[in-house]
This record gives sequence, C-alpha cells and structure tokens, in this order.
Amino acid sequence: MSLAFRAYREEDREPLIALWNACDLLRPYHDVARELDLICSAGDAELFLGFDDGQLAGSVLVGHDGHRAWMYRVAVAPALRGRGHGKALVARAEAWAMLRGLPRLMLLVREDNAPVSAFYEQQGYERLPRLVLSKSFATPGKPALGEPATDDRIDPRIDVVVTSLEMTAVPTRPSPPAPVGMHLALLRVAAPSLAYCRFLQCEVGNFWFWQSRAGLDDASLRAVIHDPRVELYVLHADGAPAGHAEIDRRSQPEVALTSFGLMPNFRGRGLGWYLLNWAIDAAWTGDTRRLTVDTCTLDGPRPLQAYQRAGFRPYRQTRKSIPDPDLTGRKPLPHKPGRP
Repeated sequence: MSLAFRAYREEDREPLIALWNACDLLRPYHDVARELDLICSAGDAELFLGFDDGQLAGSVLVGHDGHRAWMYRVAVAPALRGRGHGKALVARAEAWAMLRGLPRLMLLVREDNAPVSAFYEQQGYERLPRLVLSKSFATPGKPALGEPATDDRIDPRIDVVVTSLEMTAVPTRPSPPAPVGMHLALLRVAAPSLAYCRFLQCEVGNFWFWQSRAGLDDASLRAVIHDPRVELYVLHADGAPAGHAEIDRRSQPEVALTSFGLMPNFRGRGLGWYLLNWAIDAAWTGDTRRLTVDTCTLDGPRPLQAYQRAGFRPYRQTRKSIPDPDLTGRKPLPHKPGRP
C-alpha cells in the first residue's frame, strides 16, 4: 500500500517522537521539543509524515539553505519496513526540492552506518569528497565548545541520574529464541587482551558516552578483566563481533551485569533482547542470589525499559557529575591506554 502524506501537526508530536525513538534517531543531547518548534516556525522547511492505512509509518524533514536542499529525519516504523516506504519518503523530499528549483538534495550519514549509506546509494545518491565542519555555540552557564573552563566559569560538567536495578529471583520465563537470518555464536573470552576490551568498549560505548573505565591505566584494567570471577562474553553474528556482556561475580552471591551492549551496525535486529536474556540466564548459574545492573540518563529511556521488561526492578537512583559531552565535542574515544 502506498503512503498517504501530510505535513506535521502539533497532535502528531508524541507519536512522531515515539517513531524516532523506535528508529534510534534520537540522542541524549537532542532537544526534540525545541527542534519541532523550530521546524513549525521555519518558512524554508517542511516535515512530512507518511501514513499506511491510517498508521504513522514514516517521516522525512526537508529544507533548504537558499542554495541546495537538505534531508533529515528519514524514518520508517520497524514493523512497516520492506514495503518501499523509505523510497517513497525520499521521493517526497526530492519532489519538494524540485518544485522549488533547487539543484541538489543533500544529507549526512555517519561513516559507520553502512546499511543506511547503501540504501541511499541505491536511490542514486553519491558520496562526495567533502569535509563537514561544525561549531557548537555556548549555552548560558557553559563555555563554548573547545574553550577551557576558568575560575569564573561554571565547571563544564552535567548531572546524570543513575538508576540501579536488581533481580532477586531466577526468571521463570522461557529463554527467548535466537533471531533468525544470522549465524550466531556466543563465546566467553578468557583473559582478553587490553586492546580487545578497549575495542569493545569503544565500539559499543562511545555512542552512549561510557566513561566508567576511561581513566583506568593498563594495570587497573587488567586487574578487572583478568580476574577469573569477571566473565566477558562476546556475541558474534555471521562471524563478526556484534555485542558483548560482562558479568562480575567478585561479590558472589551478589552478581553484577557490569557491561552490556551492541555494536552500532547490529542494533535494531532483535539481538539486544536475545543477548540480554542470555546474559541474565548465565548470571543466575551457581549460587547467585541477587543480580544488579546500572543505567543512566545518557543511555536514553530504552535500556531502562528493556531491563525492567526483562525482570529487573529499580531500587536506587543517584546523581553524579560527568564531563558534558556537548562541551567535549562528542568525539569517539581513541583505542589507546587509559581510554577504553
């Protein structure tokens, strides 16, 4: 069925934000309410929504800078993919640009997002040898990007809320089946190298600004990951590392799920739910009596929801101050000692 298009309306706000969350388009530092207000007040942009049999199926934001058109927020509901809706959304943006006599439609794709790049290349888009430069502007009480804090400035840090969750009984649900369509293997890595651990932390955690091990030197990190009571499991999909889970038994019978996540290219395929429940089952072997896990507001709402759905219950919330990702440029942590 083809999409029925119309412009965004205020009553679409909550369903649209839910769609963008489902498509993993939003980041902890995005101010979505401000973004939507700005779009509604702009005279050189349009946010189109596509409906499939009355159901919100997708979105595309298109605008121009007076020279060329730009396309953002292309999203298709996961349950409605495979019907050509993505192509229809792109075509709608292209028609908007052509009606205004704009000679080119541009978009930005992260370098590590190969599936999305391939989608656009199939629609006739080409890679251009361009360097994207960016400048972030200071907000009240914060220095500008790259500008060091001084005694007369507020320290460039932000408060995050850490939610601690616990599970005090073995889950009674059946183990979720492995997603189909991929050859999966879960392997424990005994005495992993420091480089490999930092690689996993970077690939999975940079997106969420993981910092708990950012200051550890080689000796301190080795003391953790080489302890036989700390178990590192890596999920492989079609032979490539797709995610990992770390189980810390050093306080047995209390056990902690200290690290868990997927690599960017493997998100949205059902692997996260499978790996999470597998890790929970693995943690409940032996004489485990309590299993804990932490998540924070920089992770967004989805991990907290997933943990609760899996059987965890919050038991404590604390606030901590960390370096503000907006003031550090949100650059990926390099694979080198002290920066996992």
